[in-house]
Amino acid sequence: MALIPQIHCVTQSDINEIEALGYTLIGNPQTTFEAFINEFFPNFNLLKLIECLETNFSHTTTLKISREIIFDQSSQKFSIKYQNNYTSEDDALIFYREFSKIKKTIRVEHKYCVIPAVFRGSGLIKPIFQESLQQYVNFGAKQIIVHASLSGGGYTWARYGFNAIDKTEVTEILEQSRISLKANEFKVVEKIFSIYYSKYPKGKEFPMSLWAELDYMKAVLLGSSWQGTVNLSKPKLFHTFERYVFK
Repeated sequence: MALIPQIHCVTQSDINEIEALGYTLIGNPQTTFEAFINEFFPNFNLLKLIECLETNFSHTTTLKISREIIFDQSSQKFSIKYQNNYTSEDDALIFYREFSKIKKTIRVEHKYCVIPAVFRGSGLIKPIFQESLQQYVNFGAKQIIVHASLSGGGYTWARYGFNAIDKTEVTEILEQSRISLKANEFKVVEKIFSIYYSKYPKGKEFPMSLWAELDYMKAVLLGSSWQGTVNLSKPKLFHTFERYVFK
């Protein structure tokens, strides 16, 4: 599926609807939120993303949900913080994303996205990813950063085509696979590691997808924790992410 950029201008009406859904806007009083979004993240239909979030996530918990949108004009950054009053990971409902503009390049950080355990695997997260990716195309995001850990995210984000940033974290996963896998299986895993880091000793884009393609690495990656990124300006990486999101 080829996503086509869509034009949108945030209006006061959008803001009114977002606030009516329970969101509190926290920001720099020197500018309005709609002016901030239209200037730094043009064509971002935030209301549409918020509505998608509410439709798919809000019914998954009976606990109180806090909703905040925090923006700062000086740093050209804003975040969406949506989470329930959880007491454990099993009942946690969290959607936390940060958007920033750095030297004319827009970066999105997926800090957390988790739903209560009883709803995991039900497909509720996929519409959020689909709408999110459409908005990233709309405002021209170049990079997505994730912390792959909660609820099997270490495996999921690897399958989505995200690359690992930190060699130390990749090495820790390698050592875990040494303990968990058979000798012949580990040999394949180690070879992928060695080939990449011999070519890029300080590399920050280790191809986790190559490990995720190995069936015997699934359990290791499900329990892993690593920082990942995907460069949306690279067609191959973008289409890998897009393919999984719309699968």
